[in-house]
Amino acid sequence: MKNSANIFLGILGAATAGVIIGMLIAPEKGENLRKNLKGTAGDVAKKLGNLLNQGKEHYEELKSKALEEADEFKHEATNTYKKAKSSM
Repeated sequence: MKNSANIFLGILGAATAGVIIGMLIAPEKGENLRKNLKGTAGDVAKKLGNLLNQGKEHYEELKSKALEEADEFKHEATNTYKKAKSSM
């Protein structure tokens, strides 16, 4: 988890640096540049929100599957124990 957070922060930092460099060398007027940045920021926020939602859904699926498999394993272990106990 820590590694993923570092990667995400690295990507975010690189994107921020790219935006700042783009602003410094952009041939556009300030007003046009601000409009473009606002639109781009909105797009990035939507994409990030979608990625977070997909991550949450994937997490819930994995969690559900893990719980189901743990429950199956528990039942198998219980049955094995009962069989072993009854054969004594």
